[in-house]
Amino acid sequence: MSNKRIYLAPMVGRTDEHYRAFIRLLSRNIYLYTEMITCDAYLNTDRKLYEVKPEEGYLTIQLAGSDPEKFSKCAEIIEKRGYSEINLNIGCPSNKVIRGQFGACLMSDPDKVAKFVKNIKQSCSLPVSIKTRLGLGYDMDLDLLKNLIDKTAEAGCNKYFIHARNAILTGISPKKNRKVPLLRYSDAIKIKNLYPSLSIILNGGIDKIDIIKENINNFDGVMVGRRIYDYPLFLLEIESQIFGNNKSISTQQIIKEYAKYAMLRSNEGIKNYLLLRHLFNLYYNTNLSKKWKKFLHETIYNHEDVSNIIYFEEMYYEKKISTYG
Repeated sequence: MSNKRIYLAPMVGRTDEHYRAFIRLLSRNIYLYTEMITCDAYLNTDRKLYEVKPEEGYLTIQLAGSDPEKFSKCAEIIEKRGYSEINLNIGCPSNKVIRGQFGACLMSDPDKVAKFVKNIKQSCSLPVSIKTRLGLGYDMDLDLLKNLIDKTAEAGCNKYFIHARNAILTGISPKKNRKVPLLRYSDAIKIKNLYPSLSIILNGGIDKIDIIKENINNFDGVMVGRRIYDYPLFLLEIESQIFGNNKSISTQQIIKEYAKYAMLRSNEGIKNYLLLRHLFNLYYNTNLSKKWKKFLHETIYNHEDVSNIIYFEEMYYEKKISTYG
């Protein structure tokens, strides 16, 4: 791993084990995350059985919950499963999260979050980090965040992922919360300067290489999410321009490598949909995009052999030649 740290943001319904396998073909340097998992879901489903794979490298699991004792129980299992870090979600603004009294609403209860950190630290030896926002509502004051950092750092947390905008808990959707209110990178820098001994990672709106270059030296890393999901080959730009890895790999090579993984998992009974759903944007912004999406859709819903994905370009160009030749 490079000393420049870039993290793949946890995304519900997206950063599962199959997506992580796909991402590893594009980048060896990006740090991987699980999806956000509630403590209840972790303890009461087969998620607790998942063993981290060597190729995943430094894998962080993101937990959400409101019961300190459940964090303790999760931590004991998580360490045995090979995870490298436990991250607490104190930033999600969804209605489900608010009803469960976890996520961003816990910014106003730093003592409780500090208890989560303390319980985890007492139950395992893994580092604990927190993903949060600059504040709540439309108040631009940073006191809420500073109070959260002060109390959780004292409890043993030394790493914070700051989504550089406030969370709005009522009146707008989680989707709009990714764009409203405006980003305030300057306030995130203030937090970094206030806490030089802590690791502060910037998150939110990072969708261009120039934004990464402008900010990566001001923080201890940056976290990128939806831009990578919507445009996977953005990771190749990151590898080249940030990490200096100029080893080229074609889209067809990526597909061939992923097909090896997909065939193995298909033989284990994993459905095509779960294996292929994260590949839809692989030809983003090219003349093959619509055809690729249609091809994947047919492969999934006709239950075709997952290995057929390696023939996509060959089939397309053969068809094009026969049509226009």
